[in-house]
Amino acid sequence: METELPTIFSAKRTSFVRTSVIREILKLTVENSDILSFAGGLPNPDLFPKDVFSSVMESVVRENISTAFQYGDSSGYEALRTQIAEKLTDVSWVSSSSITITHGSQQGLDILGKIFMDSDTNVLLEDPVYLGALQAFSPYHPNFFSVPMEPDGPNLYWLEEILSQNKIHVFYANPSYQNPSTYTWSLEKRIKIANLLDTKEIILIEDEAYRYLDFEGKVYPSVSSFRKRNDLTFVLGSFSKILSPGFRLGWVVVPDLYRNLFTAVKQGNDLNSNQFSQVVVSNLLKTMDFDVHLRSIQSFYKGQKESLVSLLGKYLPEVKFSLPEGGMFLWVEYPKGTSKELMEHCLKNGVAMVPGTEFSPASRSSSFFRMNFSFLTKDVMEIGVKRIADVYRDINT
Repeated sequence: METELPTIFSAKRTSFVRTSVIREILKLTVENSDILSFAGGLPNPDLFPKDVFSSVMESVVRENISTAFQYGDSSGYEALRTQIAEKLTDVSWVSSSSITITHGSQQGLDILGKIFMDSDTNVLLEDPVYLGALQAFSPYHPNFFSVPMEPDGPNLYWLEEILSQNKIHVFYANPSYQNPSTYTWSLEKRIKIANLLDTKEIILIEDEAYRYLDFEGKVYPSVSSFRKRNDLTFVLGSFSKILSPGFRLGWVVVPDLYRNLFTAVKQGNDLNSNQFSQVVVSNLLKTMDFDVHLRSIQSFYKGQKESLVSLLGKYLPEVKFSLPEGGMFLWVEYPKGTSKELMEHCLKNGVAMVPGTEFSPASRSSSFFRMNFSFLTKDVMEIGVKRIADVYRDINT
């Protein structure tokens, strides 16, 4: 799965670029439709409100063509920024001018890495950590530190040890239904850690891509909402999981101190985010009952999670995992064998999942795999789990 990078003319920072095994697996599943994939974080297409999408896009073409098909403000379409500020964020100081629209939250990570990180920067990560953050930050060659995760958030003992012994500049965190562990920070840890970050004057990059995927519809307050140091607080969100990844739209809440710099870096990146998508999504938020739409996603994913849990209990009772409160994944420990061996044999047997090594800041070996339950139908999930069980038995007999 590794990609050989050219080295003759490349900048030194390219030697720190990480490839994504998830993207490679997704490419394989596109090329070979017989591979059943638990690998990607793909929203279920049956949840896309297709009729509403169609009517809104047609109305945008008819009525908003002069806006939707032109260049736009680098910070984003004003109406959409206002809607995000009013409906999808909870920091008290937010306004439409605080919001910058990005090409998914991934672009926000890249811009923040470019602004804040170099070889003198100490960046604290959760362990395990979202692979996309490692990819976004690694080219700037910061010094990574990592804090182990527990089912209710970071281990506070180790967090306080790291903060007391090192000058940490940036903490990247994914507090709600974390990708990949599915762990969700408790309210107590959110408050405690927000206060710690204020005391130590640490920049928080809070990634809330999964915030609205609680199975019961609960919405946790962001860690950022408890901070007093608003100037050191960035919050990322995304429409990929709650509307469609095809729009490629996310947002970043940017403190006033950094707005001009963030916008200038973004201009060099893309001039402006997809204007057509922004106008469409803004009109969607006006047209559809967004709360009803969210509940349909949450309820569906709850059923999908229960199906995968049941199948693993039936065919692979020896594996271990925590039951998530929301999100799109199970973080499953396969206690025997190496993740590399299991992944290779699974792919040969027509099934894919992502090895935990990919989510380790230090690329440590892992007995965990991330398994997505949002995309496959229940019948196909059963076939996939049976294939994994067959491979696991073959390896360990």
